[in-house]
Amino acid sequence: MNASLPARAISIDGRPIGAGHSCFIIAEIGVNHNGDADLAMQMIDAVADAGADCVKFQTFAAEEFCSRDEVYEYMSGGKVVRESMLEMFRRLELRRDEFARLFAHARKRGLIPLSTPADIAAVELLDKLGVGAFKVGSDDLVHTPLIRHIAAKQKPVIISTGMAEAEDVERAVGAIKSAGNEQMAVLHCVSLYPTPPDRVNLSRIVALRERFGLPIGFSDHSFGITAAIAAVVLGACILEKHFTLDRDMPGPDHRFSADPAELAALVRGVREAELELGGGAAKLSDEERRMAELCHRSIVAARDIAPGEVLTEACLGFRRPGTGIKPYDLDRVVGRRVSRPIAGGSAIDFSMLEQTA
Repeated sequence: MNASLPARAISIDGRPIGAGHSCFIIAEIGVNHNGDADLAMQMIDAVADAGADCVKFQTFAAEEFCSRDEVYEYMSGGKVVRESMLEMFRRLELRRDEFARLFAHARKRGLIPLSTPADIAAVELLDKLGVGAFKVGSDDLVHTPLIRHIAAKQKPVIISTGMAEAEDVERAVGAIKSAGNEQMAVLHCVSLYPTPPDRVNLSRIVALRERFGLPIGFSDHSFGITAAIAAVVLGACILEKHFTLDRDMPGPDHRFSADPAELAALVRGVREAELELGGGAAKLSDEERRMAELCHRSIVAARDIAPGEVLTEACLGFRRPGTGIKPYDLDRVVGRRVSRPIAGGSAIDFSMLEQTA
């Protein structure tokens, strides 16, 4: 568990997120369903099989947020693709009546379903479906009217901070609080797709936690799982990772997404890292205490020692196991007179020595 996180926590569908709780792992399907709800259903199954906690979508209307002349460039299938952003998102858009089926299937598979709403109508749809929290993407961190509408639903709000200056994050957090909503988490994010290792900047997790005293997480756009696991070690209590069934599928996000095998490895790695972090207490376990008894050394007789002999360092040695007098108590042994015979190799015990005045 991440004991270094702040005391404040949030709860999504009864799942606590924050200090002392296991990391909440979100598989971000996003638009990797390529506009196909049946494919999205298959992806939900794969996410559940990989052991993630949550599956997340994006609920948007391309016409609502894209202009007609905006061009987007991305890598797909090893080639550079340049196309109208409006046309791209039209192709990747799910019908809004599909979300009820997707959410129901996710819940049936034991997943918490979430989505990022891009407009007021999407917020209302997701709220009607009983979504346990709302996600605000980095692209809408400066969309204060939308954030206020989301926050007014009085459900937890998770915000990503890609492309954000410090004042943008402050403004968004303030907008949520102004709606009387204190349930929020902040995700460190770098909006580069993929994010190169020298731009991941995981240290910002610590800075965000110190600044806001909120549960802090990491929305990961880098290749592989190294950054995500390192984020957990630094205190991230939420991980969001893009997910695809096949990185070779056409589309803007497949290339840097985790496939089923990688997502499963990420979940295993995070859970193992949490076990390895422990609780921080400087106290030996019973198992390690038994190992200490086996591997530490005790003060022993280096040769046969006769009764009445005064012990010197020359007639003593240090051998395993560590069940006798410890070497750090050598000064309490040297100079003492032996009260009975001690065979060479035997551990010295204070009962073998004459009592001092």
